[in-house]
Amino acid sequence: MRGKPLLLVLIAVFVLVSATACGGSSGTKKATTTRATPAPSAAPSALSFKAAFSAPSHHPVVNKNWPITVTVTDLSGKPVAATLQMNVLLGSLQVGQIDNGKIYHFVGRHHEIITWPQASVGHKLTLQSVVKVKGKTKKLSWAVSVVKK
Repeated sequence: MRGKPLLLVLIAVFVLVSATACGGSSGTKKATTTRATPAPSAAPSALSFKAAFSAPSHHPVVNKNWPITVTVTDLSGKPVAATLQMNVLLGSLQVGQIDNGKIYHFVGRHHEIITWPQASVGHKLTLQSVVKVKGKTKKLSWAVSVVKK
């Protein structure tokens, strides 16, 4: 029976997170941030681009706007065209997607506002950003621990 409550929580997180993200833009807003650790999706030397994820913290507040930014450049630092899809993971299990799995198309920088639901409090989640440029993929992982305020 222990698995059933966890399954219900995972379904609730999936439904709420996928429905609560707002649309992004490619503006040039800047904030103090830290960077995500790239997941081992491809050898860095095999990629012709750099991708970085940033957010104000690893502890978003439940039901509050949490801004994130994904930046993609070529190896010399110039913005490049890319696509982005964001997933919510619990361990290695995907439990949700931002904006129902929407694929964003942008050049250089993508901004997004995410609102984490009450069901996500108390779970060690990972926000995974899947960035693609010219057929090459890089996955960025950002540990998230949603808190009450």
